[in-house]
Amino acid sequence: DMEILEWKELRNTLEAYSYDMRSNLDAYGTFEKYLDEAPKKAFLEKINQTVEWLYDAGESAPKDEYSKRIKEFKQIGEPVRQRHFYYSELDLYFSQIDEI
Repeated sequence: DMEILEWKELRNTLEAYSYDMRSNLDAYGTFEKYLDEAPKKAFLEKINQTVEWLYDAGESAPKDEYSKRIKEFKQIGEPVRQRHFYYSELDLYFSQIDEI
């Protein structure tokens, strides 16, 4: 019972992370400029494959496979997310310092 809930949570996490990263890394996405073109292309390709996998072989995949894919995606995606946060907040901090 808990096993099924954990599996569903991992599946939902992977699905949400995949869609979020894909939309943010795509053209005009907020993360687009924070990942070089070659790794971005490979990452988006892997995301697209995973989205297809979710609705095919992923329907019966073990929890470990979901965990592995989430960890793999976050190794690339989280530094991109952090760069976006840093550069989007940097101007705000400089303006606050200037005001002081």
